[in-house]
Amino acid sequence: MARDVKNFLSHGSFHQQSGKHVRAHPRNLRHSRLFTIFTFSRSLRRVSRTIRGKSDPFLQNIELPEVDWTDYVKNTFPRIWESKKNNGNVRISELAILAGLAEQCRPKSNIFEIGTFDGRTTLNLALNAPESCNIHTLDLPPELATKYELADGERHMVEKPVSGSRFRRYLGSHPRAIGRIHQLFGDSAAFDYKSYENSCSLVFVDGSHAYDYAISDTRAAFSMVEAGGTIVWHDYGIWKGVTKALGDLEAGERLGLRNIRGTSLVIWSKGS
Repeated sequence: MARDVKNFLSHGSFHQQSGKHVRAHPRNLRHSRLFTIFTFSRSLRRVSRTIRGKSDPFLQNIELPEVDWTDYVKNTFPRIWESKKNNGNVRISELAILAGLAEQCRPKSNIFEIGTFDGRTTLNLALNAPESCNIHTLDLPPELATKYELADGERHMVEKPVSGSRFRRYLGSHPRAIGRIHQLFGDSAAFDYKSYENSCSLVFVDGSHAYDYAISDTRAAFSMVEAGGTIVWHDYGIWKGVTKALGDLEAGERLGLRNIRGTSLVIWSKGS
């Protein structure tokens, strides 16, 4: 069930729309008090802790240039389902950006997500993408031995009762959209991505936050994205491994990675 994102971004609360989705224009992200306050408070917190000489394990130094989300998201009206944020989910503002990017995907192309978790982002990608797009989402089974060590504090995102539980509950109400979700299982550092090379109009990297995985998943994302496609990473500036990996890649290869201002998202588009 969708909720009124516009009202939430403007006033910090939701009005439930029983049985209906609500389209919310992304411009409300830019001008909302909530989004502005969050951006400011995040910057203020960073400055305050620096002055006091205190560290924060989930507040990293960021160096990538910033861009506005409107540089990448067109004037669409993304629909948002499952607005409640669980630990490990993207924020509602970030979800709206991803939904807007999904809506712009090339028809008949693939969308690939590394890191399914509870399936909240997967659901919104499927419900906003063109009906001819297929969504592939890769998750790590809890019993599978990993190529690299996971980051401290992320095991709970692997050891969950059901992978993709939040999109599975929509199979009855949205069978066509959920039917386009292809759930994959494996270690992202060992997975064979050949079938998806140069076929994805959108790749969302939100797997393990460990440095080695962030590097490996990024390499995989670059192999899958098609000309004109986009890659988005989550948790930049939040998890040390992700932040350092993306910073090192940009410093060494000058890829043109950009941090979407006020979010933990990094974005890159492949030229046509």
